Amino acid sequence: MTLLQHHILALWLTALSTGGLGLLVFLAGPKKRLNQVFGLYSLAITWWALFESLFVGVSDRASADLLAYLEWPGVMFIAPTFFHTVCLLVNDKSKASRIVLRIAYTLTVFLEFAHLGPNLVIAGLRPVAYTALFSWLTPLGLPIPCLFFLLVNVALFKLYCAYRVAAGQRRTQLCYLLVASVIGYLGGSADWLLIFGLALPPLNPFGIYCVPLYSLATTYAVFQHRLLDVDIVIRKSVVYSLLVSLLTIGYFGSMYFLERVFQVTFGYSSIRVSLAAFAAMALLFQPLKVLIQHLVDRLIFRAPQQTVAKKLEVYEERAREGDRYKAVATLATGIAHELKNPLTSIKTFLEFFPERHGDPEFREQFQAAVGSAVGRLEQITHGLLDFSKPHPLQAEPVDLKAVLDDVLALTYHELQKKALTVTTAYTHNGSTVQGDASKLKQVFLNLILNAKEAMVSGGTLTVFTGAVNGHLEVHIADTGRGIHPKDIPHLFEPFFSKKAGGHGLGLSIVQGIVREHHGTITVHSTPGRGTTFTVRLPVSAAP
Repeated sequence: MTLLQHHILALWLTALSTGGLGLLVFLAGPKKRLNQVFGLYSLAITWWALFESLFVGVSDRASADLLAYLEWPGVMFIAPTFFHTVCLLVNDKSKASRIVLRIAYTLTVFLEFAHLGPNLVIAGLRPVAYTALFSWLTPLGLPIPCLFFLLVNVALFKLYCAYRVAAGQRRTQLCYLLVASVIGYLGGSADWLLIFGLALPPLNPFGIYCVPLYSLATTYAVFQHRLLDVDIVIRKSVVYSLLVSLLTIGYFGSMYFLERVFQVTFGYSSIRVSLAAFAAMALLFQPLKVLIQHLVDRLIFRAPQQTVAKKLEVYEERAREGDRYKAVATLATGIAHELKNPLTSIKTFLEFFPERHGDPEFREQFQAAVGSAVGRLEQITHGLLDFSKPHPLQAEPVDLKAVLDDVLALTYHELQKKALTVTTAYTHNGSTVQGDASKLKQVFLNLILNAKEAMVSGGTLTVFTGAVNGHLEVHIADTGRGIHPKDIPHLFEPFFSKKAGGHGLGLSIVQGIVREHHGTITVHSTPGRGTTFTVRLPVSAAP
C-alpha cells in the first residue's frame, strides 16, 4: 500500500469506529446531556475523517476544493465538544470552566460563519508530501489550531486530575478514557502538520491509526466498565451470530475453493457432483455450529447459559428472602423499644381514665396521646410488612426524605448500640422520584446496616441528598474501615463477599433494585477513613 492509501484507510477506520461508538453511546441514553454531547463529539471526528478521506484521494481541483470546504466544520467542533464532554463527565461546574466553554463555542461558531465566506479561513490547496492536495489556512484561520490544542490539553489535564482522586470502577473508567484520548490526539495531531506543509514519517500517515485505537479502547471501557454510565449486556445470541457468520463465510469459502481444485485436478464438471459435494459440506457444518455454541458456553459464559441463569435466579430469590428475614431480625430489638413507648403511653392514660374520664382537659390529652401512639404503632407495623412480604414494583412518586427517615427510625436503636452519630442533610428541595417506596427502603436499609457494620467502635453515619442534572442523589457515608481498592470493582458482583457468613448477593440485589428504578449506584472508599455509597435516581416527571 502507498502512503496515501494508508492515510485514507486510517481515516475510514476512524470514521467507522468513532461513528459507531458515538451512535452506541447516544442511543444508550439519548436524553442524557453527557450522551448527547459525546455523540456530537464523535460526530465531529467522524465528519472530519469522512470528508478528509474523500478529499485527499481526488485529483480534480474543483472536487478537492468542495470536499476540503466540507471537512472543516467537523475539525472546528472536535475540541469544544471534547472539552464539554470532559466537563460533564468529571462534573466540573466551576465558573472558570463555564466561561471557557462559552468562549470556545462562541469563537468556534464565529470561525464557522467566517468559513462560509470565500477564502476567509482556508487560503487554498497545495500539494503536501504524499497527498495530492491539502488545505492551508489564512491568518483568520490560525486560531483554529491554537484553540484546538488549548482546549484538548486543558480537557486532558482535567481528566488526569479527576483520575488522581477517583477510586474503584470510576478510576478505571477515567484511566481508559484518559489513556485512549492521549493516544488518539497524539496520533491524530500529525494531521495538523500537513496543514503547515510538514510530513514527518512515521507520524504521517500512520499516526492517524491511533484515532481508531482510541475508539476501540473507549468502546471496550463502555462495555466492560460502564464508561459514560452506559450499561450494555452482550447477549449470547449476538456472540453466536458473529462466530457462526464468520465460520459460515470461511467454511463455504474453503469448500468452494477445494471443489474448484477438484474440478481442475480431476476434470469433472457435473452439476450433480457439485450439488452432492455442497450437501455433504452442509451436513458437516451443523456439528461444527453446535460445537461453537458449546465452546462459547464454556469459554465465554463458563457454563451453559440457561443453567447459569436458572441457578442465579434461585440464589437471588433465596438471598432476597434471607435479606428480608435478616432485616426483620436485626430490627426486632429496635422495634421492641419503639413499641414500648406508645404502649406505655396508652397504658398510663388507661390507668387514670376511670378516675378522670369526666375531666374535659384529660379527655382531650387522652385522645391526642392515644391517637398519636396508635398511629406510631400502625406505622411500625406497615414498616415490618414492607420488609417481610415481597411484591412487584409499584411505581409512584416517592419522597426520599420520608423513605430515609423511616429507615433511620427503624435502625435507630441498632445505631445507638454502637454509639454512632447520625447526621442528615436533605437538599433535594422536595423533588420526588418515580419508584416503589418499599423496595427503596430495602436499598437504603441494606446500605445503612452495611455502614453500621463497617464502624466497629463508634463513628459518624452521614445521610444527605441533592438534586443534580435531573436526578436525585442519596449519599450514605460512614467513617468505618473502608474498602480495599482492588475489591471495589467486584462489590456488586453476585457471590462476592468479604464478610464472614456473607452470601455476597446483598449489594447485587441492591444494584438490581436501583437499576429497576432506572438509576445507578456507585461507591467511593478510602481504607481507614470510610466509604460513601451514592444512589442516583431520575426525578419524577412533572404531572
